[in-house]
Amino acid sequence: MGSLVFVLVLVSCFVGLSAWQVDRAQHKNEVVSSTDVDETKDFNELMGAQAPMPGILADQRVSLTGRWLPDDQVVVPGRINDGEEGYWVVTMFAPDDARLGEGAVADTTGKTIAIPVLRGFTTDEATAMNSRALEGPVSLVARIGPVEGPEPGTDLPPGQVKTVSTSQLINLFPDLLTYSGFLMPESATGAAASVGTGGLTQVDTTTTRDEGGFNLQSAVYAIEWLIFAGMALYMWWQLLRDDYVRTRLGEAGGNGKDPSTGGDYVIVKPAGQARIDPEVMSGLTGLPAHRHGGAKPRRADSQTQPSPTASTTTEGPEA
Repeated sequence: MGSLVFVLVLVSCFVGLSAWQVDRAQHKNEVVSSTDVDETKDFNELMGAQAPMPGILADQRVSLTGRWLPDDQVVVPGRINDGEEGYWVVTMFAPDDARLGEGAVADTTGKTIAIPVLRGFTTDEATAMNSRALEGPVSLVARIGPVEGPEPGTDLPPGQVKTVSTSQLINLFPDLLTYSGFLMPESATGAAASVGTGGLTQVDTTTTRDEGGFNLQSAVYAIEWLIFAGMALYMWWQLLRDDYVRTRLGEAGGNGKDPSTGGDYVIVKPAGQARIDPEVMSGLTGLPAHRHGGAKPRRADSQTQPSPTASTTTEGPEA
């Protein structure tokens, strides 16, 4: 009974974990509506430098003030805007009142906290490479762009990178402390706005947040938990079955021990033999040989009796 209770508790846990994964697969947890991401929030309240960016902040609209760092800029080729392939111009931007993220440890001496900002798009490489932001105060309303992974760009000209990866940018600009992610401006005000100017086209921001659907990875995890539950039940059934067989053998006179030594026995069939001799099994288990496939003994009353017609008396002809 104790083992049954343990298995039932274990199976209940596995089924519960499976249900939790199904819930996640259906995106019922931490889904943020478009109204939430469209609400303009203070950048410094959400983002901290040198700390991972929660994925839930992707596409969030934020407001901030600060200044451009014109010399800290990269060009990203292979980007599409309105069906045309061209170049992004990404310039580092130093927010006012910037702070380190929670748990981040960094030496800020002589360093500036800055975030990459997409200033615009152009199909002309020379325009992109020669574009420079103005110096002065700027106010931005922007969307937080998703984190992009680094890609080697050894085949690109100096000043160009394949992705907006902050882990690559900090190597290009060692005097900066930066954020995960980047900003895509919706509007820029101030004398040094520099967004969508000087031959650049401002990139339209679109909300890419997933509002629902079915997450295949979580669904696979849910199936795995159900498999674990099934395995637990199967193992319990096997243990119960083995215990039942041992009990039946004991009741029939076999105790699973070698009669001569008292130790556990292992039955090994000779090479080429299809099955173990029933008489050998009978000696080991104490059960009759016919219980192991041998011939069933004939009952005494089933012996063949002489047929009444088997013997005949020859009588002479009647007189």
